[in-house]
Amino acid sequence: MAEISAAGGGVMSWADDIPPLEAYDEFEPSPPRLSVVQDTGTADDVLPESEPAVNIPTVDVAGVWDNPSPEPDFVWDKYIPRGHVCLLSGHGGSGKSTAALQLCVAVAMGLPLFGVPTTQGPVVFFSGEDAGPILRHRLAGICHNLNVNPHLLAERLTVLDATSEPVLYRELAEFGRHTLEPAPVFHRLAEILTERQPALCVVDNASDAYEANENDRAQVRAFVRGLASLGRQGSNPAIMLLTHTPKASVRGGGESYSGSTAWHNSARARLSLAPDRDDTSRVVLSLDKMNLAPMTAEPLRLARTMGGVLVLDEPTHDAAGEPTEPPQTALLRVLGDFNHRGEHVSAEQSAHTNAWKLCRPEPSFPKRAFPVAGPLFATLRQMERDGLIEKGTYVNAYRKDRQEWLLTAKGWDAIGESAPTAPTAPTYGDGALDADSTSVAPTAPTYGAGGMGDFLAQDVGANLPDSPLAEKSVCPRCDGEGCGFCQPEGASQ
Repeated sequence: MAEISAAGGGVMSWADDIPPLEAYDEFEPSPPRLSVVQDTGTADDVLPESEPAVNIPTVDVAGVWDNPSPEPDFVWDKYIPRGHVCLLSGHGGSGKSTAALQLCVAVAMGLPLFGVPTTQGPVVFFSGEDAGPILRHRLAGICHNLNVNPHLLAERLTVLDATSEPVLYRELAEFGRHTLEPAPVFHRLAEILTERQPALCVVDNASDAYEANENDRAQVRAFVRGLASLGRQGSNPAIMLLTHTPKASVRGGGESYSGSTAWHNSARARLSLAPDRDDTSRVVLSLDKMNLAPMTAEPLRLARTMGGVLVLDEPTHDAAGEPTEPPQTALLRVLGDFNHRGEHVSAEQSAHTNAWKLCRPEPSFPKRAFPVAGPLFATLRQMERDGLIEKGTYVNAYRKDRQEWLLTAKGWDAIGESAPTAPTAPTYGDGALDADSTSVAPTAPTYGAGGMGDFLAQDVGANLPDSPLAEKSVCPRCDGEGCGFCQPEGASQ
């Protein structure tokens, strides 16, 4: 072992400078600290807990009995709930816009629609497809059909012509990234709803208001959620969005909506308007989805009047399509309606005003009993033999005697109605020409160039063929029933 000489002449080992083991106790590691903040006993020195990035509300489960939520409210009973988005799907020309306008008028005036009650309230109709003149024409027919005063309706119905700028949501593409953003028109619509506080808002339709990919599920959901936000403000209006139906569904296959399934999944209710499979002149309005209540609403079979308004196809068939009264009685009612209105149903099968052509478009016509003209004409002959109807004579516009079907007293009793009162004969003054007088000879008819060459000139008082008053589309001799003058042999070849 090496030794070192000390200054005093003694010898010292290098190990003499090593401290004893007890000297290392002060360097023992202390226990781990549980907090970087020294606990001084005051709350001000404690760091606050961080707020969550997203707040998810909790539902009051304990109070579902003591403080229950209100039941879902419907603007159209069992069909359209308030505060949610409802789809109305249908093929082009099926009558979606007309049906939606009829609903708007019914809600605004507090009237039932197709026999189903509505909740009265202000209404906003946003039209991105049809302009003002078309909407006004349809509203005129609806007001006439429902006997509504347009001046009163204008105080409760707001119709927006958005055909020049119909887009509510549009797709934006930046640096290869596609997003869906609300358009300025959407914000303006939200302002109008805040001002009007409506019970119903109709958007016509999705193909105009939604400018994005209808098959993109995320974008469709964002669009429907944007519309749903309108239903959660103010008066909680029902938002009804009109959509088009794919062609496959019109032929009886596929879904009654076009595009992604998000259209169906995002809406809380969905209606469809489709042609009746047994009679394409009728349509069926059915409820295909309802998340807020049991689906107890029955399909509504509708017919279109001459003015284009949809009416309930009753009372000849119930919701299951079964007749509610004998077809013969229903046919008597239809003929009775024509008799009441003074309209002539020709007894001639070849006439353009025969029973098949005039009665079939009527809403209460028993279409399932008479799918073609043959059984209808056979039933009319049998009803004549039974004394329910008879042939009457009337003079047409060309002074020709024609035959029409009229209900007899027995026929009126069969439907529980009274016969219309016959008009009184006209009263002539003292200076009127006596019908039996022969003192004045009738004036001979005047013919144009060609003399008797045109059969139109052979009738006394008839208009010449070149006259603007001449009726060239209907033969004046047969009133369209067919004769040797208007349908000579070989004319169709």
